[in-house]
Amino acid sequence: MKSIFALSALAAVVLAQENQIGGERPEDIPRSFNQILGGFEPQDFIFDFRLVPVESMGIGGLVQPLSLGNAPVLALGDVAITRFTLDPCGINLPHVHPRGTEIIFMFKGSKLRTVFAAENGGPIISNDITNDTSTFFPQGLIHYQQNMGCDTVAFVSKLNSADPGVQTVTSSFFALPIEQVAGSLNVNVQRAKEQLNKLLVL
Repeated sequence: MKSIFALSALAAVVLAQENQIGGERPEDIPRSFNQILGGFEPQDFIFDFRLVPVESMGIGGLVQPLSLGNAPVLALGDVAITRFTLDPCGINLPHVHPRGTEIIFMFKGSKLRTVFAAENGGPIISNDITNDTSTFFPQGLIHYQQNMGCDTVAFVSKLNSADPGVQTVTSSFFALPIEQVAGSLNVNVQRAKEQLNKLLVL
């Protein structure tokens, strides 16, 4: 791949267009989609998950994400792609994508539970999907997937943003000041510290 960071290039296009109002467009800034496209090679559009690094590997499975960090070409489509493998009973912990709606396609396994929680006062949407089945999670809502079968589950996730972000609910919550954690759990600070220490040991 040629040395070009697609998202920055796209932003530069917009900036250059704005600068046209007060002066000439700098000649070294890409001015069209085709110019940005020309910064990539054909093979940059192929993603071999046998070679994609594992970002997270716990006792329940592994995650292989493609995003701007390791595949800048995705900025051209403003998408992100991740491959998940979940062992029996493995769970992709409750989390949020603040900048993207997620759709998943399950291509291996027998029973994957998919759950998301609506905003305050809304319902919990829970479904079990199987091989060759798809579902989605609206942007910004807490959701998770868990393998409820006795075989390995594999699925691909696609988000409509090249930088959707991810925030794991439990780790973010317990990273808050201990006073706020205690107040949210309706316990005193000492009890909250004890519970947190137990979780850290697990």
